[in-house]
Amino acid sequence: MTTDRETARTAGTAPAAGAEQTARAAQRGDGARTAPKGAAAGEDRGRGDAPHRTSPPPSSSGAGFSPYYLFRRGTLDLSALRGLVPDRTWTLLDRAELARVRREALRERLEDALHDAVPVLPADRRHDILRLRRAVHNDRVPGVPDAARLLDGASRELLECWLRHRAEGSRWMKEAEAALQTELDAGRRTLAAVARHEDFQRGLQLSDERTWRTVLDYAADPFSARRKPSRRRRAENTLTSFAYRVVLKPSPFASFTEIGARPWAPDHPYAADDAGGGSGVGDGGPAGARTVPRGRPVQARLSAGLLSWMAYELHRLDGADRLMRIRLNNSLSVRDGRALWIRRAPDGAEEAAFGASRVVTARDTALLRLLRRVLADGDVPERDVRERLVAAGLAPDSAARALEQLVQSGLCHRGLGLPDQHPRPAQAIAHRLRALGTEQAGRCAVVFERLQAMEDRFPAADARRRAGLLSAVREQVEAFVALCGCRAPAPEAMRSVIYEDVGTREPARSWQPRLLEDNRWALELLQRIVPVLDDATIEKAGLYAFFVRRFGAGARPVPFTDFYRAFAELTPDGASAVASGVGDPHSDGIRRLREEFAELLRCELRAGGRDELRLDPDRLRAFADRLPQSLAPWRSAAYRVQFTTDRDRRLAVVNGITTGHGVFFSRFCELLEPDRPDAWSLTEALRGHIATTTPRQCDITAVLGLNFNLHPRLSPYELVYPGSVARTALGDMVDPVTGDPLAGTGGTTLGLADLAVVPDPARRTLTLVTARDGQPLDLVPLNFLYPAAAPGLYRLLCSFAPTRTYRGGLWDQLDRADAARGRALGRSGAPVSARTRPRAVVGDVVLDRRSWRTPVATVPCREGLERQETAALAEFDRWRIRQGIPRHTFFRVAAAPAAPPGGRDLLAETREWALQARTARLHKPHHLDARNPFLLQVLARQLAEAGDGGAVTFHECLPHTDDYDRADGRGDLATSAEEFFVELTLGIPAAARRLTEGDDDAHR
Repeated sequence: MTTDRETARTAGTAPAAGAEQTARAAQRGDGARTAPKGAAAGEDRGRGDAPHRTSPPPSSSGAGFSPYYLFRRGTLDLSALRGLVPDRTWTLLDRAELARVRREALRERLEDALHDAVPVLPADRRHDILRLRRAVHNDRVPGVPDAARLLDGASRELLECWLRHRAEGSRWMKEAEAALQTELDAGRRTLAAVARHEDFQRGLQLSDERTWRTVLDYAADPFSARRKPSRRRRAENTLTSFAYRVVLKPSPFASFTEIGARPWAPDHPYAADDAGGGSGVGDGGPAGARTVPRGRPVQARLSAGLLSWMAYELHRLDGADRLMRIRLNNSLSVRDGRALWIRRAPDGAEEAAFGASRVVTARDTALLRLLRRVLADGDVPERDVRERLVAAGLAPDSAARALEQLVQSGLCHRGLGLPDQHPRPAQAIAHRLRALGTEQAGRCAVVFERLQAMEDRFPAADARRRAGLLSAVREQVEAFVALCGCRAPAPEAMRSVIYEDVGTREPARSWQPRLLEDNRWALELLQRIVPVLDDATIEKAGLYAFFVRRFGAGARPVPFTDFYRAFAELTPDGASAVASGVGDPHSDGIRRLREEFAELLRCELRAGGRDELRLDPDRLRAFADRLPQSLAPWRSAAYRVQFTTDRDRRLAVVNGITTGHGVFFSRFCELLEPDRPDAWSLTEALRGHIATTTPRQCDITAVLGLNFNLHPRLSPYELVYPGSVARTALGDMVDPVTGDPLAGTGGTTLGLADLAVVPDPARRTLTLVTARDGQPLDLVPLNFLYPAAAPGLYRLLCSFAPTRTYRGGLWDQLDRADAARGRALGRSGAPVSARTRPRAVVGDVVLDRRSWRTPVATVPCREGLERQETAALAEFDRWRIRQGIPRHTFFRVAAAPAAPPGGRDLLAETREWALQARTARLHKPHHLDARNPFLLQVLARQLAEAGDGGAVTFHECLPHTDDYDRADGRGDLATSAEEFFVELTLGIPAAARRLTEGDDDAHR
């Protein structure tokens, strides 16, 4: 059934989309996709005199940029933080530094003059001159005021000039010390004003309520005498770090960041519409702090993990056998008289917390055959199943025990039967509890109804009312525990009980699609090379080698459950060795290609500029052309990009490259669903593009208690993870109250039993096919869950997907290659020596920023910076200028790596990598303005925590901070950082198409 809203949207947008493609095709001309002839290294390919490059029109396979983009930006403007820089102090420190430079220019001549004066003086006066010379050498005030009369006229004049500059410097420093204290107090008032900003409070509150209360206390009186200096510094560090992250490094977290999406084409009728409320300066906030816009889309949801636990514990209620439903494990298969399935603990159970899945086998008994018949058409109430077993001849007690054993074995799942992706689960649970009709169930229904009401009220509530709502959620959980007689959830599970995403209807302020289209050739070239650097490439090769050893290269399709069983039988060390390609010649070949590419970068570095390295596209293309067929390009990739202008040249800066296929757009579809039925919809655009580019794309239904895995159905196929409940149709058509299925728009739902594994010798990788038609399946989990933090079964499934694990930029890749080379030579640990890297550019695309790495031990005045001492500020500024580090950077501190006592421990490396992935937010770069004592205090604290054995890397701030004070082409102000997600899909080469379509010639 198609809704009126969908019909209106389809009718309103389909013609526009066709006209849009026609117009874009006309604009792009012949669509040349390579760099212009003669575009070699060092040539200025980005200036106005360069030949114009255009992007080809999308082909029928959807090649090119996806017809949508996503952007995110902070809800705080940079101008709100201007009061944190003590301008008067730095004016005085600059004068003091000038005086120091002037006397330093005199020092050597003065020392030589004093040295020459010593031999001609009487012995009893030489000591005064020697003391004077030591004081000059050490830049101290001399303690011998009468020594000047012992010098000749020229030397005396030189000394007096030096002393004059010394006195001027001392005077400026004393004035600077006094000014700093005044300006630090002004900065604290600025921090307090930022802390009172409503959006900032809301984000901080959901990050950690205790921190929010600490910051609120600071904002009420930043100068309270009750607050210890150490506590004041911690509060200021927290405030400063969060504030600059909101402004300059927006991440999708609560109201710190607002998310928007638009059609790609600038002539699309909804490309720049403003359907939301405006934003302005709030009366109670700092200058540059925007008020909460009216009509801004906000999506708040109760914790999916908390609700899963509560739903699971409902089996304790009286009469729960009429509430709970039984369904078959979708991985169940029966062959040769044996039943086989994959057991996973139900969501909400204690043992389900990322526990391992295991394969279970049993005889196909009459009981199992009866159960399959009873549940053939879907889930059935537990009481009805028991009654069917009794009717088949089992005693009531025996039927109850047998069913419980089957549930515990994982052959059956017991639960409410609500889809994992239900939009309002608390309300649906309450409805089913009401239908149960018991007093206990009714009281539990009240709990869930209240929880739903709190979820509904949360978006419109201010931070102080939200505190009451969060407290009320916890009170309802306590009431639920008392009603059910279960144990209370762990404190960690109660830390985040509501999650929130915030959208915007306003357009992006710095979007430059033409720049990306002109440089599409550079991104396509990158997508051909990154498979060499992607850790997932070796993992796939290692799994292929394992499959061939176990089942043979010419094996018929192997049921996925058999493959998983074989892999699960490996020891942890064995599984780690497989995923790392140990002993696999093809994996070794990939590692050699990595070293070859690293050597290419080293050669480019030796030949390139110090500040900017213009990578030679012909050299990169030659490397890509030599790659074997098994290293196919990433067909679809998502880029995180920002735009800037540097020396009158427009640049696109790549912050990251990851999985395409709509993965990083799916989470925000429901948030950004339009209010008007005729408006452009990200959901519909994404569905249409996936259907065009990857018609057999398959999502995994597995929320696993994590809110960032919630999204609408977007893919034509859906694989239901064991224990999960499928959505009923492509449009998620379920009754919002009851959760009962409604008619939908189609789509194919699969279980693990429907999958088989086929080796692909040409690509040396494994392919999933469906048992129903034997055709390949493009598995692409649209969840935000990173595989390293997922259960083992989910991780193995992701090895069949285009999940990317390309980490960092080019210089990170080179550092890893250097570390690997060092290990091969017997050295251990990561390099911590000082080094500088230039900006890496291809065309007008920045692939990596300039960076400066230095050992922590070489950074001066760390303790003084933490105490915000004037002399320490000046000394650090001198140090960073000597190193060539600009004033504005982002820094990342790494502690000293632990050296393994013996050989390489692959399992330990895998665990460490997973830990880093899970805690990535704690290690993200921090902004540093080297003239901001509050940011310098943050730096000093992190340096102290890392210790002298660590290293700190500074990256240039690109885009520049002054980009956020300059009007863009439409006259709007880019007042804080904006980051864009764009997708690029490559066309399928003819050879690859033959392989995909099963051309027999391609396998000969």
